[in-house]
Amino acid sequence: MKRYLPILSLILVLVLTAISGAIHGRMSNRWGPPQDSRAAAEKLQDLPVQFGSWRLQSSDELSDFIEDTLQCVGYLLRTYANQETGEVVTVTILLGPPGPISVHTPEICFSSRAYEIREERQKVTIRDPEGAEEDFWAVTFRSNNLDVETLRVYYAWSTGGRWMAAERPRFAFAGAPYLYKLQMAGHLPPQADPQAGDPCRRFLQDFLPVAKRCLVEPTTD
Repeated sequence: MKRYLPILSLILVLVLTAISGAIHGRMSNRWGPPQDSRAAAEKLQDLPVQFGSWRLQSSDELSDFIEDTLQCVGYLLRTYANQETGEVVTVTILLGPPGPISVHTPEICFSSRAYEIREERQKVTIRDPEGAEEDFWAVTFRSNNLDVETLRVYYAWSTGGRWMAAERPRFAFAGAPYLYKLQMAGHLPPQADPQAGDPCRRFLQDFLPVAKRCLVEPTTD
């Protein structure tokens, strides 16, 4: 029996390597985006330009570098303005393989762009007008330049159902064929309480019901 142990160990290593490779390939779209994700990318474009008191102010494009780095199958990058309050929120929805979509968080991105964290992230629950509850991470940033800006940023992930503020998203969504990431940012008035003067929270309450209709859950085999 002992003489077979090296062979069994080698087989085990090969099996584990194959499984790891399959998982990594799926997480990184090594074999190209699944068919479902293409349909999801098309559906994402149905997001309305106005809802509640919010109206589309501008629509932008990601740089080729960012789009390639995140391996986006589809995305939206829009700025909405509230016609009653004047509040402005920039919202990004990314769609792609769970590996790159899950690991790039605002704490990493904003910290490399002359911002520092003013308040560490906290998990918040948003209840939309239809009574559905969604979980998001909320974090407050402050700029390091002379014109001090305070940003309130929310983000979460979804596989086409509810939005989730996962502690370890890379592992939480490892088996998904594709992943959505929703991120939004709004400026806070100087010295404002991030909780009380939060434009993103008010935006989400109107945005979530309409966004839900533009998400596609993957089909099961």
